[in-house]
Amino acid sequence: MQTEGPAFCREGLWALSASVEGGTPERVELLTNGETTTTLEAPYRYVVDCAAHAEGRFAFVVRAMAGKRSFDGEEVSVTVDRTPPTIVARRPSHYYPSVSSPIAFVFSEPLLPDSLPSEATELLNTTYGRPLPVEHQAVLKENGTVLELVPTSPLQPPVTLAATLLRRSLTDLAGNSLDPGLPDFAFRHYADYGPFAAVTAPLLLDDVFPLPTIFLLERGIAGTMPVVGFLQFDYRTNTQVPALARWDGHAWQRLPSFHTVIEGASNLVAFQFGARDGEIVAEWRERDAGTGLEQIHVASFTGTGWEHFPVPIDTPSKYDWVKLTVAPQGRPVITVGQSTNPNETEVRVLRWTGTEWQSLGTPLSENPVPRDLARRVTIAADDTRVVASWQEAAIDLGPPAGYIHVKVFENGSWVPVGAPIPFMAPSSVDNLTLALQQDHRVLMAWTEHGTSIDPWNGTIMHTEAMLFSSASLADSQPTWTSPEFIGPSHEPNYSPLHLVVGRDLEPWLAWSERGTNSYAGRSYIRRLRATGWEPKQFIGFGLSGFQLDEDGNPWALLGNTVMRPQ
Repeated sequence: MQTEGPAFCREGLWALSASVEGGTPERVELLTNGETTTTLEAPYRYVVDCAAHAEGRFAFVVRAMAGKRSFDGEEVSVTVDRTPPTIVARRPSHYYPSVSSPIAFVFSEPLLPDSLPSEATELLNTTYGRPLPVEHQAVLKENGTVLELVPTSPLQPPVTLAATLLRRSLTDLAGNSLDPGLPDFAFRHYADYGPFAAVTAPLLLDDVFPLPTIFLLERGIAGTMPVVGFLQFDYRTNTQVPALARWDGHAWQRLPSFHTVIEGASNLVAFQFGARDGEIVAEWRERDAGTGLEQIHVASFTGTGWEHFPVPIDTPSKYDWVKLTVAPQGRPVITVGQSTNPNETEVRVLRWTGTEWQSLGTPLSENPVPRDLARRVTIAADDTRVVASWQEAAIDLGPPAGYIHVKVFENGSWVPVGAPIPFMAPSSVDNLTLALQQDHRVLMAWTEHGTSIDPWNGTIMHTEAMLFSSASLADSQPTWTSPEFIGPSHEPNYSPLHLVVGRDLEPWLAWSERGTNSYAGRSYIRRLRATGWEPKQFIGFGLSGFQLDEDGNPWALLGNTVMRPQ
């Protein structure tokens, strides 16, 4: 077998010729892509007119036959291609890429390496507004279909890179130039490389991006696995049902739901998830369609299904809210808020002991008669203690009008932790959160939102401050440290705070700052070291969850994607 002409052609002629030795064949056939297409006469030659022939790859085999015997020559092929290559994608296509993922242009077919000049691309660092050139190499990969712009020095996030494909004279292997109809923006791409990079793909189930409401970490055989909880619409019952999904390292896997809809009998009021020591716990309320009364339910995930705890409160009722935290060994603790009249509220705490639900002392209140409205209630628990904090006026203490109260449940009763922390009217406390260190220290972070009058123009000004304090539960008379000023804001825009403590006892604080025109909000973290607070670090947009793994490494849920530092 012999061929004449290029293996990839768009015009001109390509020919094959065959010679037979050892005898005279009775018949010589040409097989094209495995099928007999024509009979060849001596001299055995076949010509392809590349300008008129159908496009594609064509493999030819010449078969000589004599009697019942046949002999095949080696396969030869030609690819007829008159279609110009085009840009079908640009990378990275997702937010929060890894620094190991360079900007790249993806083409519809392999490119001819010789058509790539030395200055075919431009890469600029635009992080601080003024573009600066970035030394890089333009490398063809993935069989010539991907052109990567690889910086010669490692990237130091946060950094924004802008790439441009300067030369449009690139051709495919047949010599076809790039599609002249491509718009200018197809030759440009940019990427933001932040301190955090995506660990998972965005959560996508049934072609829908559900909005996660909770973020957990689970320890498995393959290591740490993120778990998210969310609401998913059930078209069969026309309702929203709670769901869990676990990232297995390659894709999101849907976990069994704890909730079964009983149409016409009850409906889901609210739900929440918690996790501790590898155990996932769910709490939810169902409202009876006939009476309007609600029943609290709690269950833990076994790995294949849900195991239900006994009902925490036997008598169905109406609840203002229920909050869940998980103590060591996956034991749930719930806080129940219930209005007794428009001016009073009752806040009770129940803990699962391993065999039964235990009601912890008297209801939380600083003013027993009348029982004032307790707000922003939050709890934290370890092996032996439950700590609760809330906002409430204290009539015995006098002005200012508001205080943060903290109590710990020990030896069968609630005991105050230090003196109440005051805040001045007309301020209010938002985003109150607690954490417990293993050295018996309780940590608390909160935001204070207030208003004032601008003395120059008389307009109302909104301000918000983030504060942090701690107290040692090992002291006979705990004392709160002076509140530390973590950050100011001139708009009421702090999202819920995430206060998490690692095994090294160092606390992390994560939050989002929602600007007046920003829906997602810029998200930050700070860590408290022995020497003080580290500077706040930008991690992305739209923080909805923050956790530390067993090694103390931070993980964050930003929108629908789980992130880690890079």
